[in-house]
Amino acid sequence: MTSPIPPLRQTQTETLLSTVAQGECCAIYGLSNTGKSPLLRALPAPVHSARYEQLSGQPGLLVYVDCNRVVELTPPGFYEIVLRSLLESLEDNRTPDSLHQHLHDQHTHITTAASNFQASLAFNHAIAQCCHELGRDLILLLDEFDEVYAALEPRALLNLRALKDKFQRELGYITATARPLAEARPQGEDEFAELFALHSMQLGLLNEVDSQQVIASMGGLTLPAATRATILRLAAGHFGLLTALTQAALRNPEPGHLAQDPSARAECLKIWNQLRPPEQAALTALVTEADGGLNPPMRAQLGSLGLLVGEQAIFSELFTTFVRRQNARPQLTTGIVVDEDAGEVWVDGVKVTVLTELEYKLMGLLAQRRDRLTTKDMIVEAVWGNDYFDSMDDARIEKLVSRLRAKIEPDPAHPRYLLTQRGRGYKLSSQPVYSKDDET
Repeated sequence: MTSPIPPLRQTQTETLLSTVAQGECCAIYGLSNTGKSPLLRALPAPVHSARYEQLSGQPGLLVYVDCNRVVELTPPGFYEIVLRSLLESLEDNRTPDSLHQHLHDQHTHITTAASNFQASLAFNHAIAQCCHELGRDLILLLDEFDEVYAALEPRALLNLRALKDKFQRELGYITATARPLAEARPQGEDEFAELFALHSMQLGLLNEVDSQQVIASMGGLTLPAATRATILRLAAGHFGLLTALTQAALRNPEPGHLAQDPSARAECLKIWNQLRPPEQAALTALVTEADGGLNPPMRAQLGSLGLLVGEQAIFSELFTTFVRRQNARPQLTTGIVVDEDAGEVWVDGVKVTVLTELEYKLMGLLAQRRDRLTTKDMIVEAVWGNDYFDSMDDARIEKLVSRLRAKIEPDPAHPRYLLTQRGRGYKLSSQPVYSKDDET
């Protein structure tokens, strides 16, 4: 029988638990697939709940909230997923039946509310009742919080702040975003962000011990030592690259194939897509120009994102190679071109607005199946993963398609490329399809 894999990031986990045990809130940030989600998903484990009680002197309920499950980026949509996650976490015998019923009732009120105000009242009643009856501190772990935070109206964020101010140590928040909260919201800082001003943690790269544990947790101990060493060197502590490269090695353990694996390139693309144009330009100059130095502010910015080691070295040779290829562009023709290396989409020769990670995943799937039907089940599997089959509904899929269509279609109300196959799914057309209204 194999020994269990020790939890990753024990130092950061201890910091998070200590912070919320003192009644404070904490924000973690880091670019795509640095391991934010695995860290937050692990926090509700019994060993961490016991450690929280040890630190605070009071039991705690740590509730993981995956904001990717939000059906609509509105206050009711956010409140609904928080209460749904809370109810899922309370499926034990420690919760009074009256509290269960109250939470179910408030969840129903939120989903049927005629206004944001009514939804907010129901949410507040639910949180207040938890703080009064639960007998445990309530800590909400808001993962993938970027889009929700940017979209929520100020009143909803003020409401979250007011709840924290009212219940103090009985209620806490931990957020996970790609960038610090102060940068994640276009309108700038707000009173909600002030809760995290003293406790903001850049997640950074994994150390070698944790990196080896990631490989081991995926069954990588069966790989040759030379292959494991290559994985560690190419990934350089990036959680997503470690995962992709280990999976690739389990398919083909020959070390020479790893750097060319499509899944590793996809991980590099995820990192690249989250960078702003000046950051992309700085990295490109760093690897393509003989004297491509970085000014101190940009060096500090890239360092804060975990992209540099030392003064001017990109963290991974694999990502360095990816960046070096970014000057190449495909020959553009009529139609939609997806440049996987550059992480860009072009429509009729015009580069479209930067896509979010979910939008790009959908775009990639549709492009692979160009001129063929893509079902909603295919979309759920490719964009969100198999774990979401039971919880994903049509509204969430349609919302994502609508957002992508708004970026790639000249007139989203009359789409020419991203077509709906009513009752069946969607199709990306190679050539524009004009409706009768467009014909002259």
